[in-house]
Amino acid sequence: MPDHWIEKDGRLDYKNKLYIPDDESLQTEIAYGCHDSLVAGHFGQEKTIERVTGDFYCKGRADWIRDYARSCDECQHSKSPRHAKYGLLQPLKVPYTAWSSISTAIITQLPESQGKTQLNVVVDGLTQMAHLVGRHENATAKNVANTFLREFWKLHRLPTEIISDMDVKFSGEFSESLCKML
Repeated sequence: MPDHWIEKDGRLDYKNKLYIPDDESLQTEIAYGCHDSLVAGHFGQEKTIERVTGDFYCKGRADWIRDYARSCDECQHSKSPRHAKYGLLQPLKVPYTAWSSISTAIITQLPESQGKTQLNVVVDGLTQMAHLVGRHENATAKNVANTFLREFWKLHRLPTEIISDMDVKFSGEFSESLCKML
């Protein structure tokens, strides 16, 4: 047997911790004992992981234990959130002219049409007029910027505000590519 593994009384120990095989019903029972029981007290995710790994060896199961503690019905109903209250949604300002404020999004996982599976949508904030442009699946920010110049900017000029659901990295690369092309 490799170092630190000991078999005694029909059980397997690793560094003085009881080895738990990959058996979900057994793992659920242990998680229940370390989280839900009256003695455990419904501590949070990290405390439950600490309690489980203090007595048991179950390699790579921390995420599973976190999910178990996070999905505890009693914890969800009785524990108050620790974050600040969410603010109210702020309405967008009405643009002063057409095509000065636009919103843009990329719709993915569409059925293939002419080799394209994505749709780039650009909507004017004032008139709600929209431009729809098909995209290939692995389009980069540079490709999107190039299409934006070719399909949108030539018709409506550069807007003063672009509202988007793109992540910060993609938005930054898009803006950088757009500035280089102008």
